[in-house]
Amino acid sequence: MSDHDQLLALALVGTARGQLPAPGPGALGEAAARITRPDAEGTLLARAALYAIAHAAGRTPDPADVAPPAPAPPETLPEAPERAARHLPLVLGTPLLPEWLALCAQAGWRAPPARLPELLDAARHDGSLRSLLIPVLGERGAWLAGFNPEWRFTPGGGEDAWDDATEAGREALWRGVRARDPQAARELLAAHLPTERAGSRKRLLGALLDTLTPDDHALEPLLDTLTTDRSEDVRTLARAALHRLERSAQNARNAARFAALVQLGKPGLLGRLKGETPTTLTRPTGPDEHAVRDGLPDPTGKDAMSAIALLGHLLVHTYPDALLRALDIPPAALATIAREHDYLQALAANAAATRHAALATALLPHQPDDPTLLHLGPPETLAAAQRHALRPGDPERLLALLGPQPGPWPPELGEALLDALQGSVQSAHYDYGWGYRWVRLRDLAATRLHPHTPPPAPLPPDATDYAHRTLTELLGTLELRKQMWTDFGKERG
Repeated sequence: MSDHDQLLALALVGTARGQLPAPGPGALGEAAARITRPDAEGTLLARAALYAIAHAAGRTPDPADVAPPAPAPPETLPEAPERAARHLPLVLGTPLLPEWLALCAQAGWRAPPARLPELLDAARHDGSLRSLLIPVLGERGAWLAGFNPEWRFTPGGGEDAWDDATEAGREALWRGVRARDPQAARELLAAHLPTERAGSRKRLLGALLDTLTPDDHALEPLLDTLTTDRSEDVRTLARAALHRLERSAQNARNAARFAALVQLGKPGLLGRLKGETPTTLTRPTGPDEHAVRDGLPDPTGKDAMSAIALLGHLLVHTYPDALLRALDIPPAALATIAREHDYLQALAANAAATRHAALATALLPHQPDDPTLLHLGPPETLAAAQRHALRPGDPERLLALLGPQPGPWPPELGEALLDALQGSVQSAHYDYGWGYRWVRLRDLAATRLHPHTPPPAPLPPDATDYAHRTLTELLGTLELRKQMWTDFGKERG
């Protein structure tokens, strides 16, 4: 039990029932022993204050014979001017911090030195802030991070940082490297992934999937070895990465299977006009040598369901362009094949995973209400769906359409949403009474509306106090963001 814990235990029972513990050895104990007061209670409190200060300091002082650390390198970025830095204390710990960091990076400035520990701690707890924070840390921020193992997600971690980090820490470190040097991140993954434990492999593969680009084809041999990993989760993640790498051998094998499975008929005139091509499925003769590696279902069944199951797998797990080239068909014809065999949702999931805009556009006539397809399809189609949901004030539909859309939203969309929020909140007395979907839309509006969105008309006199407070807070947040944009030189963006 530490000296501080012993003092805490005595404080709980009272000095009348226990004896003041003698301080332990070491410099801190010697300093505590020199602290005395006329009464035991005063001595206890004074020594507890010393231990609290030592704990807050975070580390024991270095011996006098140890050389001090080298100073931070000279800064290469100018510090954010006071007009922009003054907003940082207001947005720390709020959903507006990412926007401040992004604006600071766009301006080519660095964060104020006095705020670096708070920013590093915020990024330690919220991984989504790390890629935004690193560009504005400056040389002093990167230097400061080297003194705290929990800040190893910053540049300059090195091999020792990887070896000392937890599984979550290694993921954070890799994401930091990925954000500033994708090639170095690929080399780091190739060097360490084969020897990581299963939990760490899952984390790192998940981080790779979040940031996958066509340049990551260099990792295909590594990913291919992981398709036979002992962990099912690792195998699934490796196959998902290979699926999203268009030129992977896995996609080529799946395309060949698709070409052998699907037989196109000869459509009539009406079918050709609609882009429809009747299809039949050829029953698979048996599994090929890569079936297990590629995660295929068992194709040896004795009825047509085995062919249908194989079709479903290929529609979900093959890059769309590979499927289109296999049969030399347009996206509309692929959508028709999926519809004929009840796999529209599976193909939509593939379009979403690969962010395939042409396939999403072809699927929209079959699934016009799918929010993911709307976001991938033509912008005018999404805008029309949003206007349609705003007219009746449908919060569930609005949340599905607006939730995935990053900000800043167009001012005309924001203006209509503010009107919808105002109309729905007038008689509400608290969050629960208003409904969690409206509350979520309000929170999204606070951070994603364009800061220069015109405010709505004043609430009517009979609106509730909750309604007035809610709209005042929302408009106040927009005003703060508007001032931030102005102070960072964005004006109207």
